[in-house]
Amino acid sequence: MVYTEYGTVEKPIIGWFRELGWEYVSPDELKRDIEEPFCLPFLRKAIKTLNPHAIETDEDVDKVINQLRRCSNDITGNRDFFEWLRGERSIIFKQGEKAQTIRLINYDNLENNSFVVTNQFKFAGYKNVRFDVVLMVNGIPLVIIEAKTSTNELIDYTNAINQLLRYHRD
Repeated sequence: MVYTEYGTVEKPIIGWFRELGWEYVSPDELKRDIEEPFCLPFLRKAIKTLNPHAIETDEDVDKVINQLRRCSNDITGNRDFFEWLRGERSIIFKQGEKAQTIRLINYDNLENNSFVVTNQFKFAGYKNVRFDVVLMVNGIPLVIIEAKTSTNELIDYTNAINQLLRYHRD
């Protein structure tokens, strides 16, 4: 029997999250371009559902997504994106109108969010990467898990840490 990283680590992790109520979606079923960090069908639905007071059109949804994409890849961008996640950012949709606060996650009723676990999540940013397991809430990747099999004595958790640090640098 061949012990693979998928069989010994990824598959059990996915199973545990499924037991907790997360939906497994294979990377091929996500319907996303590898240059897009978000899973747009889930994100679009969440933006519309969570912001009925502000979102009137698909163009309004696009404006929100474009603001999310503009967050820089540094500490300032991390702070900005965190503010979006906490529902602390606003956007003006039409000139002369008041800015509308946008929610990306429903913290009051967690069951009103989509919780997706996937694996082998490819992303082409500065460099091409493939994350072993990714947890997404409403189409937003929030957690990256770098799995390492315990059946190979030459690989341990430090290899996973180094790989995550490489992703951060790249």
